[in-house]
Amino acid sequence: MIQFEDALGPILEQERFATLALVSTGENLREWIYYAKSEDGFAARFDYAFAGMSAFPIEIHVAHDPQWATYEQFRQFQ
Repeated sequence: MIQFEDALGPILEQERFATLALVSTGENLREWIYYAKSEDGFAARFDYAFAGMSAFPIEIHVAHDPQWATYEQFRQFQ
């Protein structure tokens, strides 16, 4: 997971393209929630970050959340 974060984070943070809003760890999984400027741009930067690396056992889900509702819900419980 650290290797994954170290490869992806700097690529997404370039030009303030995406913000890592939340990392949740539990039940044998880790979930990263990024807010990015575009889905296509995220996919392109993701592919660039991991070019030449072995595949990670991950799933990617995309959701439209311009109001950052997921993040705000999390903050309410803190």
